Amino acid sequence: MDCCSEAIPDTAAKAYKLLFRSAFAIPLSHYLVAVCFLLIVLLYNFLEFHFVKDVLTGFRGGSIYLTYNPSSEIYHGVVSKCRTLHGRYLVTPWLSSPHIQTSFLNFFGRPPLFTYRRQMFHASDGGMFALDWLMHSDVSGADIQNNHTIAKDDTTPIVIMIPGLTSDSASPYLKHLVFNTAKSGWNVVVSNHRGLGGVSVTSDCFYNAGWTEDVREVINYLHQEYSEAPLFVVGTSIGANILVKYLGEDGENVPIAGAAAVCSPWDLLIGSRFISRRLIQTFYDRALTIGLQGYAQLHETRYSRLANWDGIKKSRSIRDFDTHATCLVGNYETVDTFYRRCSSSSFIGKVKVPLLCISALDDPVCTVEAIPWDECRANKNVVLVTTQHGGHLAFFEGISGSRLWWVGAVNEYLGALLSSSLMHTQKKAENIGPNSSPLQSSIDKGPYLNVADGMVAPMGNEVSEENGDQTNQAVSVKENHVFSGGQKPDFAPDAENSGGSSIVEKCMHQLSRQTNKSIWLLAYIAVISSWPIVGAALGFLFKRKFRSATK
Repeated sequence: MDCCSEAIPDTAAKAYKLLFRSAFAIPLSHYLVAVCFLLIVLLYNFLEFHFVKDVLTGFRGGSIYLTYNPSSEIYHGVVSKCRTLHGRYLVTPWLSSPHIQTSFLNFFGRPPLFTYRRQMFHASDGGMFALDWLMHSDVSGADIQNNHTIAKDDTTPIVIMIPGLTSDSASPYLKHLVFNTAKSGWNVVVSNHRGLGGVSVTSDCFYNAGWTEDVREVINYLHQEYSEAPLFVVGTSIGANILVKYLGEDGENVPIAGAAAVCSPWDLLIGSRFISRRLIQTFYDRALTIGLQGYAQLHETRYSRLANWDGIKKSRSIRDFDTHATCLVGNYETVDTFYRRCSSSSFIGKVKVPLLCISALDDPVCTVEAIPWDECRANKNVVLVTTQHGGHLAFFEGISGSRLWWVGAVNEYLGALLSSSLMHTQKKAENIGPNSSPLQSSIDKGPYLNVADGMVAPMGNEVSEENGDQTNQAVSVKENHVFSGGQKPDFAPDAENSGGSSIVEKCMHQLSRQTNKSIWLLAYIAVISSWPIVGAALGFLFKRKFRSATK
């Protein structure tokens, strides 16, 4: 018995000794390959890749889920005729991650090249912002030289685009949408938010996630000016939240024939909690905060007077920024009060206009928990489209990744709605007062002064108090760089509300205005996102060296 007990530790010592010898005998290159493989596996899960799943399913793509009221005429008369919405969506294979897709869209979005025509719009409170136009004739090449204005009796449909948070008409995803919509035979106008698009803020009003006054005034103005042209609206991200809230607030009394909301945050309170929940989401939260701080810096004079400027500079999250800026400027008691009052999920049930909503269940910015499934199903005017993949406003498709799936889906829906008898009946044009002048030539005829950081301030374009006449100038805006049934999917949470802020939609030319810290942060996100490719390349390199060494 004693012999056995003495032999056991002796045997264990020999075993460990042999184990260490074996470990040291393994070449270092093998360990490096193992470490690279482990990192790839960790990053594959961290960045939510689904490439292996796509391979195992033969690259068939994922199902597209439609949620609608069984008696919805909008579904049976319009959406049922859209082939894109009844097919399958396959992500570009080398972008098979919602985070890679979202980052790629903002850094390498490959937007089409074209030139906007700018019209300055004066709001009733004294504010000013830009309407950037792209006509169908601009992309079709038909009579470009003489087609500087839209005739009052022109029946060509007009689509109004509402950008997302800190986005303007130069954002890559918006240029994809604008160009393809104009090619489809529509006149398109981007209603930029106040203080964006290179236009200075001229009043004490700033836009936020629930600010619907600017959209309302623009729509009423366009309805008055071009009463024969059907009006459609497309909102993206925060712009989608603003759009749905506006449609719910005004109900039947909107001169809109149809609308589409893409990647809406739906519930801002839940979205605020979601975007700070996980490590990967905090990258988006921080990047968006830096974009908002950059926006505030462009208008420091007014923000320092109306808000807590020291708090804005020290903000580390969107919630911090809203605490020190949005709530003070917008007169909201608390941040949660602001989020609750401005969440579009509370207004979706009151929408009376045909509305198509598109969301990705893997959206890294706007959580799936936010989608108001039951409210969308209860409203006969709403059809909700959800895909398993797509990221935030990305939805890349094709081997080259040159197309955005949702852009084609929205255009097909608008075309089907236009050719149907289910468009919302627009109210008669009313005399709402001349807030803006008709669209003029793309050549800038107005006395504009270029100020620091690419801002544009008007000179001699004041509103006359005597006659209330307001004039606007049109300016050519160029590139800054170069120019399934109604069933809910079984994996979708049954939540009434949720939300999130918009995406990392800041363009690189806007980011260049910010501090070096912001640029390095987004560069870090880009490196982290591309690491799986680098890891695979290193693994392949070490594998070749190992093979050559063993021969």
